[in-house]
Amino acid sequence: MIDIIALHALFGTSIPISKKLLAFAPPILLTGIRMTIAGFLLTLLNFFRKKASGFQVKYWWYYTQIIVVGVYLRYILRYWALSHMPAIKMGFLVNSTPFVAALFSYIFFSEKLTRKQWFGLTLGAISYIPILITSSSGEQKLGELLFISWPELALLVAVIAQCYYMTVSRKLLREHNHSAALTNGIRMFGGGVLALITALFIGQTHITNIPQFAGWMAILIVVSNFICHSYVIHLLKFYSMTFISFTDFLSPLFIALYSWYFLGEAITWHYIVGAIGIIIGLYLFYQDELRAIPIKKGNES
Repeated sequence: MIDIIALHALFGTSIPISKKLLAFAPPILLTGIRMTIAGFLLTLLNFFRKKASGFQVKYWWYYTQIIVVGVYLRYILRYWALSHMPAIKMGFLVNSTPFVAALFSYIFFSEKLTRKQWFGLTLGAISYIPILITSSSGEQKLGELLFISWPELALLVAVIAQCYYMTVSRKLLREHNHSAALTNGIRMFGGGVLALITALFIGQTHITNIPQFAGWMAILIVVSNFICHSYVIHLLKFYSMTFISFTDFLSPLFIALYSWYFLGEAITWHYIVGAIGIIIGLYLFYQDELRAIPIKKGNES
């Protein structure tokens, strides 16, 4: 389990670092710079490894969807929401993906859920209520729809966009046998270029304190876009995807710790109660799968 904890300890740095970067650049520009650089490097690395490209023109519609929805829309909305809410809150809300993905599969792909899964799904959804009722000054200024703020709604759309992108990517990787490395590189680079064009068009191109911005950006790309994503692939040699997905609840805990220590954000009872409910909900949702799929033991790091 040490390697799993290490993975999420690294993943947990992404949102607090992004919060720091938003102090130097607007959300659209931040999306453009990060994704263009990461996408270019991933694509270049793929060719140096002499992997099959997997890209074919006839699949352009799939790539258009993962570029526009999976990167451009998703990250612009995420960074805009993060610019108006605490990183702790963002960490918990963005990790609602397993619950949204389950509903997405049930509605659009008619995948059946057991009673236990429905109960876990419901408990998980209810557990987000204490987190949603918290409201930062940035959120209050923008107003809300019913009891949900506009940044929260933007983040919900970003989570839905992520689920949709994962569905399209699965078709490319599993059904059409495309290269995972190049697919990620293309979507990041394409989405990043679109964001840069948008930032240029609307005049959001100003960066303050370029040295600090460059330093934090380099850390974010290396840790999140390269180390963490590669580490996940490595861990799949020893653990099932179901188990790794279940352990996603660890990321918000590390995000909360980093945000409290480095950003001075408060960990209130809302997050503690919400975290307990979310962990129980995830366990109930994955319980049958966790029992059915053995975990292969390997050298832990």
